[in-house]
Amino acid sequence: MMLTIENISSGYGNKTILKNLSLQADAKQTLVLMGPSGCGKTTLLLTILGIVSSQEGKVTLDHKDVTNLPIENRNIGYLPQDYGLFPHMNVNENISFGLKVRNVPKDLIVDKTTKMLELVDLPGYGKRKINELSGGEKQRVALARALAIEPSLLLLDEPLSNIDQVTKHEVADQLKQLFQKLNIPIILVTHNYEDAIYLADTIAIMIQGKIEQVGKIEEVMNHPKNDFIKKLLKPFA
Repeated sequence: MMLTIENISSGYGNKTILKNLSLQADAKQTLVLMGPSGCGKTTLLLTILGIVSSQEGKVTLDHKDVTNLPIENRNIGYLPQDYGLFPHMNVNENISFGLKVRNVPKDLIVDKTTKMLELVDLPGYGKRKINELSGGEKQRVALARALAIEPSLLLLDEPLSNIDQVTKHEVADQLKQLFQKLNIPIILVTHNYEDAIYLADTIAIMIQGKIEQVGKIEEVMNHPKNDFIKKLLKPFA
């Protein structure tokens, strides 16, 4: 599976945020998007997802042009920064939501939900209410929901930003182990350099709606393309 973004421009109303942007992510690749606030990282995720419409360019997923497809037909798993869990539903109901929307048979939904809870190390949590969960547990439930539909791509927006510092390392470990089990491209937005270095194998630096540099973590850290990127990565240069 592969994601290819070709010369995409997009934004909100008359304001263009992404400008002729191109990027590629392969199966089993964890690509981290980094850059200053307002550079377009989240807008890129939402454009790939289909929430923000493309003004021009092309998004191809698993060799299929999805540029103009509605969100539900793109088969993309998405973990928003606030996790987007439904507080009035229990854990099972949250995880199975996407499957029910797709009219998956009930017995298959039960089986899939059980497997997803095992995948994210939360067996037996199905009947729990969302407000009974810790921050890390909520994140894993949201991940289970995103992965239950067997997506061709996983997008994560600041997945560690709502985790307290005491448990952050543990949650990051769990994320990394989970990523290694997936055979799909993973694109993750973060502003935290330590998180990027720990989770990613590839990093893409965004500045003012464009990809300025992309490559392996060590390559970009050791050979920043310009002074701005060098300054951005200074804590670990």
